[in-house]
Amino acid sequence: MDALGSRISKKAKEITFTFEGEEVSAVEGQSLGAALVGVGHLSHREGRLGGVHGHYCGMGACFECLVSVDGHSGVRACMTPVQQNQSVKRHPYKTPFDIEKQRQSAVRAASSEVVTTDVLVIGGGPAGLQAALSAREAGASVLLIDERTSLGGQYFKQLSSAYSTQDGNAPDKQMQAGRALIDKLEKADVQQWRNTLVWGAFRERADQLQIGVERNGQALIVEPRSIVISTGATERPYPVPGWTLPGVMTTGGLQTLLRSYRTAPPGPILVAGNGPLNLQVAAELVSAGVEVAGVVESAKLTSLTAFTQTGQATRHAPSLIGAGLGYLLILKRARIPIFDGYAIAEIKGESAVESVVLAPVTSVGELGQPTRQLDVKAVGLGYGFQPQAEISRLLGVEHLYAPATTSALKVLSAERAADGSCNVEGVFVAGEAGGFGGAQLALAQGALSGIAAANHCGYHTNAPTSTWQARQRKHRRFQKALWGAFASPLKPLAGVTNDTIVCRCEGITAKEILSGRDACSDVASIKRQTRAGMGRCQGRYCASTVSMLIATDKKLSSQFDLPAPQNPIKPVAIGALAIEKGEWAGHRRVMPPVMPARHQPTDYRPLIEVDVLVIGAGVAGSSTAMELAKQGVEVAVLDRGLPNGQASGANAGSLHVQLLSFDFGAKAERGGGPAASTLPLQKASASLWEALACELDSDIEFKRSGGIMVAESDAQMRFLERKAALERSLGIDTQIVGRGDIERKLPAITDAVVGGAWCSEEGKINPLLATPALVRAAKQAGARFFTGDGVHKVEHTNGKWLVTTSSGCCYRANKVVNAAGAWAGAIGKLAGVHVPVHAAPLQMIVTEAADPIVDVLLAHADRHLTLKQAANGNVIIGGGWPAGLSIPFGYQRPLLESIEGNLWVAQHVLPALNQLRVLRTWAAININIDGAPILGEVPHRPGFYNAVTSNGFTLGPLVGRITADLITRGKSDWDLTPFSLNRFEGQPVT
Repeated sequence: MDALGSRISKKAKEITFTFEGEEVSAVEGQSLGAALVGVGHLSHREGRLGGVHGHYCGMGACFECLVSVDGHSGVRACMTPVQQNQSVKRHPYKTPFDIEKQRQSAVRAASSEVVTTDVLVIGGGPAGLQAALSAREAGASVLLIDERTSLGGQYFKQLSSAYSTQDGNAPDKQMQAGRALIDKLEKADVQQWRNTLVWGAFRERADQLQIGVERNGQALIVEPRSIVISTGATERPYPVPGWTLPGVMTTGGLQTLLRSYRTAPPGPILVAGNGPLNLQVAAELVSAGVEVAGVVESAKLTSLTAFTQTGQATRHAPSLIGAGLGYLLILKRARIPIFDGYAIAEIKGESAVESVVLAPVTSVGELGQPTRQLDVKAVGLGYGFQPQAEISRLLGVEHLYAPATTSALKVLSAERAADGSCNVEGVFVAGEAGGFGGAQLALAQGALSGIAAANHCGYHTNAPTSTWQARQRKHRRFQKALWGAFASPLKPLAGVTNDTIVCRCEGITAKEILSGRDACSDVASIKRQTRAGMGRCQGRYCASTVSMLIATDKKLSSQFDLPAPQNPIKPVAIGALAIEKGEWAGHRRVMPPVMPARHQPTDYRPLIEVDVLVIGAGVAGSSTAMELAKQGVEVAVLDRGLPNGQASGANAGSLHVQLLSFDFGAKAERGGGPAASTLPLQKASASLWEALACELDSDIEFKRSGGIMVAESDAQMRFLERKAALERSLGIDTQIVGRGDIERKLPAITDAVVGGAWCSEEGKINPLLATPALVRAAKQAGARFFTGDGVHKVEHTNGKWLVTTSSGCCYRANKVVNAAGAWAGAIGKLAGVHVPVHAAPLQMIVTEAADPIVDVLLAHADRHLTLKQAANGNVIIGGGWPAGLSIPFGYQRPLLESIEGNLWVAQHVLPALNQLRVLRTWAAININIDGAPILGEVPHRPGFYNAVTSNGFTLGPLVGRITADLITRGKSDWDLTPFSLNRFEGQPVT
């Protein structure tokens, strides 16, 4: 509905577009989201499990308002201007393809354009505007980037060009202050990039900062001398039953509709949460003529504490308290009820909001018995804020959990000084990007950060900082008193029931998360098991909730409680990033990072005696434990982290039976002989996976899809013919096929392909499901798993192996199995055994879910590429591209060049992939040996066995069975000579 109020009128022309075939009227200058919501079209995208979602955050962070516009999928309605005659449709969960639209790889630049500047400011809200202005006034060149069409951020959001006031000025003091600051910025000659997406942040060298952006469909790299991160905050999720219904949105999202686009969803509207913003928005809605059902405030505003703290706040900022009292007066005059001491317990409705159930907040922060039900059509939820910390975390800024607005809530906040400086040289975090403090505090810190960033670049100013510092202290005191008045004991999970959806993107409930929880779960393992946090918003609106659900004390204590940050920060088009890179041989090796145990040991005892101790709870170790336990052997598995926590849980899930192109010929290690000798094992292990898929207690998404390796030239075809001949001699069914055969299996294949090699025995599997299923099977058979405890010492005494852990626990075993993956060399060293295993981080890339495009395992004859489509529609792209380790924390992280190159090969082979966006990338420490596993008992260390392989997921079950046979029978049905540690004798120790 229109919400113009008395002073605002439309000045732009009215236009029309269609939504799902129905004509919709709008005003030129509105966003699509505002136009749709204003006429009551509240449902925009389709969910994974059915149902629909709609406008939620209003700032492009949640991806709930996705629509298709003129055939272009995945468009955020809240960020996209409406245009005449647009054809808009709901976005399906799986992005559709038009294969004929693109049959050939696009021609691209040889490299991304690099832009340099002294100071880069990311975010155009209060902190960013003031930082850019202060840095420019100090003499530095400044580039300000913002994702929205207009500057101002959430607090200074400006009136859309579609509207005007009678006197031509901004309609209120808040907007006027923002306009004045923006005008100053433009006069100061600050370079501005609006409508620009920051998709990546890279710190691949300690002295280099790189920011990846997408502007006008083109990818650029900005290399600044210093960065001010002023990306602001998002509203904290408040999950309750029904909070994903169309018509439920954040209070900030509701305010953006009103203040920028003078529209609102059809009323009555209920505004609920904690804090002064809810009162402001409710009053603004009333003033604009919108029907408001009431305001629900979890704090007791009439308590003595509230009155006392309000008095304290008035001393520090009387004008702000005066404005707040004005909002209360507007609501009182309109007879809008305020339910203080209450919170939402449930939002009811079939396909949209119909009513809301309220419950009192108890003194311990729980919800009492529901006492009220209100009939409403829309809800604004405002239960506090959380910093947008993705960029700062990617650059290595240290974070901690600090109180947000109330003592009941802590949020991840940057550790920073008053001027925004932190542990990373040249990086400054200003305003609410590093912790909540309000707009006035953000302005002060923005000024100090801008001056400090310019100083870092060698520009010094005589501008006094003392005024800004005093202002900063004053508004800290004001915020403390203000939130003392709004102090609420409400717990963040008070409204969560078993059936409450926690992950909006993937539709994952609290029950699903809790069912995957055990004493050693963390967010990353829950994410792998349930898909919570794997959607487009990348966990912004669920990661903290998941962490609290699985934490025994429902509290977060460390930045490591959350998954490691990864690029892209937000989904970005494949076509914008893909750049061709050269080929290479071998792997980029690194020292295995020291990974401290970040979980409490599951079961500390001074001494644990077992027959066999397996070190490593990945696929090889878990398979070994399962096979041993099934034979009645008393076996324990020890891991510093969690089961499936490293390469086993972070690989792409390919079941390779034919050789990859870089495992044969000139690129192969040691001429390819070791890799070729492993092929019969890979074939047998793929069959073992097939049998396990029928035996394990859950679907592991095994599929014997077959694999195609494509060629683009006669030379590549001859290479494949030689490779296929070798494979057939080893019992592998590899056949040379022509283009017609490939096109029948892959209609979307590039026109450049002339033929290829087809191996019917290859397949794919979901490693996020498969290893946990093996762990459960091992436990059911009697194996015990001890996690969160690293190995400190390995000794052989009196015929027994003694393994001492970091916690002081000691394991006494007859036999030890070294299944520690890339850390197997370190375990071997403790036991006096040289195990030549190296760490080589490799990356993976995953796209948004899409309609079926590739049903086979796809590889290339002369390029690093593996590609497959998962059961839920995501396309997974890999192929041995190197990754690195983040500074300073040592996370495995994809490299910018590898992302660009890997995507180029993928879209070169399947050009239709250019229609998709990259959802996330990740990396894992791959095990680099010589192309073959290291298996068996070490001759000079009786009872010490190695079970280490670089093609781990394919070989995992067979490695487990072979190792179990060696332990229980003293022999294997396989000739293990090619895989013995003895083959490395005489080679230099590296």
